Amino acid sequence: GFLDMEVENENVENVNVESKELTKETAIQAVIQRALNVNGVLKGIAETIKALENQKVQLIFLADDCDNQQYKDTLVALANQYKIKIIEIDSWEDLKDFCKLGLPSKTIRDIAETKGKEAKIKPRCSCASIIDFGEEDKEAKDFLLNL
Repeated sequence: GFLDMEVENENVENVNVESKELTKETAIQAVIQRALNVNGVLKGIAETIKALENQKVQLIFLADDCDNQQYKDTLVALANQYKIKIIEIDSWEDLKDFCKLGLPSKTIRDIAETKGKEAKIKPRCSCASIIDFGEEDKEAKDFLLNL
């Protein structure tokens, strides 16, 4: 009813105040976080290519430093064919952290530093895709789709 709507609108306003200005990074985090909640994120380029062929992919994140050029080319070609947007991310390390894979890279670095060892950041994640946005953050999603 009418009252429910009131409450919902109130919540939306609060969220906006907290999230401040959307940046590419905060929008990516918001979108991936919501998709993760519904198991809507595929991690890895092979998974993404398979899902693209099955026309399940809604958005793709690709790290610029993806070291497999052949995979990258295939992915880009398929994304173009199905008109799916690819959001470029500077580093696979960032993408791994956005997808909450393993320990945060910063934590791994700090631990390695304490032990005087070289940081081994893993797992590697140079590609992720969204097959289900979950409870949609329209603002963040639109922001990414319009990049």
